[in-house]
Amino acid sequence: MGAGLGNGEVLLGALPPKPGERAMTKPSVAIIGAGMAGLTLARRLSATARVTVFDKSRGTGGRLATRRTETTAFDHGAQYFTIRDSRFHTALEPYLEAGQVQAWAAALMRIGADGASERLADRAPRFVGVPAMTALPKALAEGLDLRLGCQILALQKTGDGWHLATKDRTFGPFDRVVATAPAPQTRQLMPFAAADLEALDGVRMNGCFTLMLTLKEGTLPPAEAAQVEHPVISWIAANHGKPDRDTAPALVVHANNRWADQHLEAPLETVRDSMMAACRTLCADFDWDAVLAIDIHRWRYANVETPLGQPFLLDNGLGLAACGDWCVGNRVEAAFLSATALADVMEPQLAKGC
Repeated sequence: MGAGLGNGEVLLGALPPKPGERAMTKPSVAIIGAGMAGLTLARRLSATARVTVFDKSRGTGGRLATRRTETTAFDHGAQYFTIRDSRFHTALEPYLEAGQVQAWAAALMRIGADGASERLADRAPRFVGVPAMTALPKALAEGLDLRLGCQILALQKTGDGWHLATKDRTFGPFDRVVATAPAPQTRQLMPFAAADLEALDGVRMNGCFTLMLTLKEGTLPPAEAAQVEHPVISWIAANHGKPDRDTAPALVVHANNRWADQHLEAPLETVRDSMMAACRTLCADFDWDAVLAIDIHRWRYANVETPLGQPFLLDNGLGLAACGDWCVGNRVEAAFLSATALADVMEPQLAKGC
């Protein structure tokens, strides 16, 4: 009776790889984070490397996020983005042509702490994903090797490369690992050299809370979109007024970042009640009895207060890198530009097999 090889058994006398055979295999790259930076980098590197993208969430997008209920949907992360750099515009052209990204022509207002409002001038077109903010990351993720719902807890370097550990399994080996998670999470996870860790310590990010309010049909919102100058509230928008949103009326309310940082560990019910009280004071003429349901989300790392000051971190000796909006700015475009700058350096290196 013949016998096959079991798991872990070695076939003695097997021929070694032919000269140059190993070089024919593309280098492997693990990217941690499936937000704008991670997906941009993955698409750029896929031609020269075997790329795997990991994210702890069940979907792609990071802060380009949408939460759905039975009757409505809320873009509860980034509210819109602008396109200022020509490279960002070029990258988005296919999605603009396909209608997956469209301009949001809302009348932008400013609401003061006393509730007084004024119309703001439109300085630059505002764009959103259609039919939800998640439309863009979903499109960017097409064709990529994604491991979603997969939180990477630790990295370990062995003789064959980097291994990434979750709570119940290990992935690898990888030749390179790139973190695109928020700076504090990247600092905790990535075993960079001391100088890079010190640079990461200098990055400051703010938290935020998002209120999601479902309204009665026919309810007019207090504003289409409004920047709010208030100790508790910073933004109010009618989510259903964005392009191709076929949902019930919905309000999205963001907390003031400084206030959010001070209450980041408070019970969500307490935060919700404080934000609702502030909303009632700000928009006293609005019929708050028209609110049918209230939900809240905590963003521990929402905005960049102090960026890294350089487009990325890269340690070729260790095979580690990091990029994200926190490197250079505070916008969706900043995440794209950071990833693009890193890709410009890594692409030729990977093409050479290193």
